[in-house]
Amino acid sequence: MPASPTPAAKNRTVPDRATALALHSLAQRLERELLAALESDSSQAAVDRLETISACCDQLADALQQIDSQLAQSVLESLRLGLDRYACDLYQRGGWEHLDDARRTTLLSRHAIRLTQAKGVGPASAQVLFVNGISDPERLHQLTPEVLDEIEGLNAAVLARLKSDLKATRGKEAGAQGKLQRGK
Repeated sequence: MPASPTPAAKNRTVPDRATALALHSLAQRLERELLAALESDSSQAAVDRLETISACCDQLADALQQIDSQLAQSVLESLRLGLDRYACDLYQRGGWEHLDDARRTTLLSRHAIRLTQAKGVGPASAQVLFVNGISDPERLHQLTPEVLDEIEGLNAAVLARLKSDLKATRGKEAGAQGKLQRGK
């Protein structure tokens, strides 16, 4: 007797052939754009492709959302994280210098937004962190308080919250590590 479907499986929509072909086409376009950006001779050329890549991601997210919201989130989360890291790297290499203020602001807002997931980081602080080479909360939590002190543009309250959060996170990690070692 076949197992009954899980609640998540009941909420999925099976795509028709046209939808599946459209998703495949979007994925291929995204792949082509990513490869072209990675193979670009200059950082500027790669940055110019970021907008197209981001648009492809948005279209893919919308299409996947209609089929399965959990699938959409899991598939696109790592892709967007990689894009944000790549955009940050390109910024650090001077790849954004040719952009006008409007395009720079749009890209900065789009690729720094993930940092607002960190406790106490708003959009303005996220942008300051991003232009200083920190693309996401995972990279932020790898910093030391001393490195945070060197970042110009963070106000004292944000800096204090970030340091406190780093200290708390490291304390929890050290406690968990100690428990693992004692358990051996």
